[in-house]
Amino acid sequence: MSIRIGDKNKIKNSYIGDHYSLNGGDKDFRKKKKFHAGHPVLFSLLTSILGGIILLFSFWENLIKWIENLFK
Repeated sequence: MSIRIGDKNKIKNSYIGDHYSLNGGDKDFRKKKKFHAGHPVLFSLLTSILGGIILLFSFWENLIKWIENLFK
C-alpha cells in the first residue's frame, strides 16, 4: 500500500522555505536583484576590462610625468 498525495500537479510561483514568513508572506524577495548582485563574477570581469581599456589611453603618460615633477 502506498500513499499518493495530489495528482501530479506542478508547483509554480510558490513561496518556499525562508522566503515565506508566517504572517502572510514576504513580498520583498520577489524584487529583482541588481546586475552586480546577481552576477558578481561577470560584473567584476567587465569592470576590470573597462579599467584596462581606460589605462591604455595615452594621456596617462603626461599625468604620470606631471605627478613625478611634483615630487622633484
